[in-house]
Amino acid sequence: MAFSSIDPAYLAQQYTQIERASKDNVLKAQQNRFSTLLSSYKKLETSLSSMQDLLKSFTKDKELLANTATTNQDSVLGVKVGGNAVAGDYEIFVQQIAQHHQMSLAFNSTDTLPADGQFQLTVAGESFSVDLSTLSPGAGLTGLATAINKAADNSGVQATVVRSGTQSYLVLTSKESGAANAISMNFVPGADTSGADIGAAVAGATQLKAAQDAIVKLGAENAITVTSASNQLENVIAGVTIDLKKAQLGTDQPVQIKVEQDPKAVEEKLKKFVDGYNALIKQISSDSSLNSDTMARSISNQMRQSFQKLYEGTPLSSIGIAFDRNGVLSVDSKKLSSALSENPTKIEDMLVGNSGLFSGLQASLEPFTKRSGMMKSKQQTIQASLDMVTEKQKRHDYSMDMVYKRYVAQFTQMQVTMAQLESSMSQF
Repeated sequence: MAFSSIDPAYLAQQYTQIERASKDNVLKAQQNRFSTLLSSYKKLETSLSSMQDLLKSFTKDKELLANTATTNQDSVLGVKVGGNAVAGDYEIFVQQIAQHHQMSLAFNSTDTLPADGQFQLTVAGESFSVDLSTLSPGAGLTGLATAINKAADNSGVQATVVRSGTQSYLVLTSKESGAANAISMNFVPGADTSGADIGAAVAGATQLKAAQDAIVKLGAENAITVTSASNQLENVIAGVTIDLKKAQLGTDQPVQIKVEQDPKAVEEKLKKFVDGYNALIKQISSDSSLNSDTMARSISNQMRQSFQKLYEGTPLSSIGIAFDRNGVLSVDSKKLSSALSENPTKIEDMLVGNSGLFSGLQASLEPFTKRSGMMKSKQQTIQASLDMVTEKQKRHDYSMDMVYKRYVAQFTQMQVTMAQLESSMSQF
C-alpha cells in the first residue's frame, strides 16, 4: 500500500492515544475515587443528621418512659398520660363541668343603635368599651359585634348576632371558661336619644349559660374536691391530663382511671434507635470508600465506645442493650422489662438523662453534624481534590491536543515527502 494513502489524522490519533493512555488512566482512577467518596460522604451526612434528630427527640424532654391510662367511662372524661405518671388506680366523680359565660341582648326590628355613647364590657375584672360614634352610619348590631371582636383592648368577649323573626339578639360569650370569667356590661348614653333602646337591652339582658368552674371529687371515701376554670385538668394527678366531657348525676358511679407502665412502648422507642444505629454503622462498614476513610471509621468507633461506658454505675447490657457476636446492636425484651419494673427512673436517667447514653452520642456527633462542622469540611476537602484532578485533566487534554497537532503535521509532511519520492521513482 502506498504511504500516500494513509490518513495523517488517523495515525496522529493512534499515536496520541498511546502516549496519553497511562496518565488518562491515573487521572480517571483519581476522579472516580474522589467522586465516589464525595457521594458517600453526602449520604453519610444525611444519615448522621437523621440520627442526630432522633437523639434530640429523645433528649429534648428527657422523657423515655411510657404509661397507659384507661377509663371505664369514656363518655364522661378522657385521659392522656405522660411518662412521669405513677402507676395506680383512681376514682373521679364529675360534679359539674366548666362553662363559658354567655349573655344575650334582645332588640326589636324597630330598635336602632345611637350615633354615640359607650358600650362597656368587663371580664375577669378587666374592662374595655366600644365608642358607638366610631361605627359606620347604619352599622346596626352586626357593626357593633364586629367592633367588639376587633377592639384592641378586648379583655375576653366574643360577640355575634342571632336573628329570630322580628327580633335580633346580640350574643356575648366569654372566650375563657370558668366562674371568674363572667361578663358584665353597661351602656353610658350620649346625646342621641336612641340610646334608650340599647340601654333597655342591657338592663334586660338574659343569661344563656352561667359562668362556672369544673368541680370534681377525687377518691372513693373522704374525696378531695378539685375546682378548675378549664375542663382540662393537668395537675390533679401527676403526669395525667384529664379532659372532662360531661357532668354526672348524683346516682352515677365515679369514673375508674387506671394508670399502668407500658414497657412495650419503651422497647419500641429503643428499637427505633437501635435500627437507626445499626443502619448507620452498616452504611459505613459496607461502603469501601467510607470503610477505608479515617474520619468515617472514627465516627463508627466513637459511637460504639459510647455503649461500653457505665451509666448510673450500670452497664447497658444489664438492661438489655448489647451487641451480638456479629457486632449488631439489639434490645433484650425480658431484661429491659425486668429493669423497668425494678427501677424505671434509673433506666430513664441512664438513657435520656444529661449524662445518659443518648446525650453522650448526641455530643459525640455534634462536631460532625453542625452547620460548619467536620462533615462539611471533609466534603470541601474532597471537592477541592476532585477539582484539582479535573484541572489536571484539562491541562493534560490541552497538552495532548498539542501532541496530536504535532503528529498530524509530521505525518502530513511525511506523506508529502513520500508522495514526491514515489512520483520520482515512477519516472525510471
